[in-house]
Amino acid sequence: MNFLSRSLTTPPATAVTTTPSPAVVILTQFQQEHPDIKFLRWQWQDYSGVQRARVVLLDTAIAQLAEGKPMKATGLALTCSVDNHLIPGTPTDAQFWLVPDWTTLHPTISPGSAQVLCSLDYTLPGQPMTQALCPRHTLSRVLEQAQTRWDLSFLVGFEVEFVIMKPHPETGKMERYSRGWGLFSVAGLRDPCYTHVEQCVLQLQARGVDIQAIHTEGVRGQYEFALGPKPPLQAVDQLLLVHGYLKDTFAPLGCAVTMVPKPVAGDPLANGQHTHLSLQPNPAPELEASFLAGMLKRLPALSAFCLPQDVSYERLKPFVGGADAVGWGTECRLTPVRKLEPGRWEIRCVDAMANMYLTLAAVIGAGLLGLEGREPLVWPDLGDPVNANADPGEPLPKKLEEALDVLHADADGLANVIGKRIIDLYVATKRFEVASLAKLDPEEVRGLFVELF
Repeated sequence: MNFLSRSLTTPPATAVTTTPSPAVVILTQFQQEHPDIKFLRWQWQDYSGVQRARVVLLDTAIAQLAEGKPMKATGLALTCSVDNHLIPGTPTDAQFWLVPDWTTLHPTISPGSAQVLCSLDYTLPGQPMTQALCPRHTLSRVLEQAQTRWDLSFLVGFEVEFVIMKPHPETGKMERYSRGWGLFSVAGLRDPCYTHVEQCVLQLQARGVDIQAIHTEGVRGQYEFALGPKPPLQAVDQLLLVHGYLKDTFAPLGCAVTMVPKPVAGDPLANGQHTHLSLQPNPAPELEASFLAGMLKRLPALSAFCLPQDVSYERLKPFVGGADAVGWGTECRLTPVRKLEPGRWEIRCVDAMANMYLTLAAVIGAGLLGLEGREPLVWPDLGDPVNANADPGEPLPKKLEEALDVLHADADGLANVIGKRIIDLYVATKRFEVASLAKLDPEEVRGLFVELF
């Protein structure tokens, strides 16, 4: 459907119906159940992982939907850098349209507001509407390919690592505020911050979020949530809700929860976002091996999505923090891909600055390419003691620009799965962003990341 044409055309009188649309029914019922909520945030996530929103009065949203009018985002919805500069060449007459997923409608922690996550349709005058630029639509399309071609579906679970920061009272510089002892210690649960962590978990549980465990992590001052597995789209929706609720819980306290991989320069503490991916049903061993081979073969290119800022690469070290070379191992935490059981892996070279809709589309798409080409698994299992002295694999990129170069080359056809248009626009956006952020003081950039992620 061309939403642009629809918005400019008055429907004939015969098209008018007294039957309310499903969206109107959903919002009206929601309003009755939550009479205190007056505002609705229509949210989406851009290529830089930034959650953005258009806020509309709930009454206005219901009235507009009742008239059959689509909801605009902005023509700039996906074409701003993380520091809010417009990507050169962005059409001035383009428009993105919000396509809400009403299963993601939830009250926010902020009183009087609710939020709904949206996909994005895109129009230019004189051209048909397209969904090719939207990360959420792209993930849906890749999942449809997997189901249609291979009869495969997936489950995804995330580990959310975070710390609590607070500005220094004199300098204003963000410092670590959570200080409890880590690595599962009970002492860390006595940190004053932890009470608020539990309060946040209870609110998330009331919204249907599956948090399977909480523990202290790192050496000191870090926490981790283990989120239960869900289908990929719902898993990312759940992840974004968790990120938002964490930040909203601590913001009134003058604190900032951050999942930034390196929130403090030179500090050994690092945040990852390990991603558990399992195939449903588990395929034959040779197909499982080809899926893994497809991911590993394209891991340097996938780094542009999984590790989307230069600060992401500060976390990668040889055999720690997600590792810095292509490889895998059974129950091996020293490799970027850890095999947990047949058909299930933990992808460790990922952090919370990534747009996980697009990242999962690319990772799963890479695996599907491995299936299509029956690609052999030539990398040894580094979890097997017999391979203890195996040579390290191909180095992963050392910074974002290198990863973008590999992705842009696209020698292995990733564009054939997720689409060339979205790769080209993503690469252009991130290259512009790298140049824009290079003009700023590094600590200013890190502070911005702490605020956003």
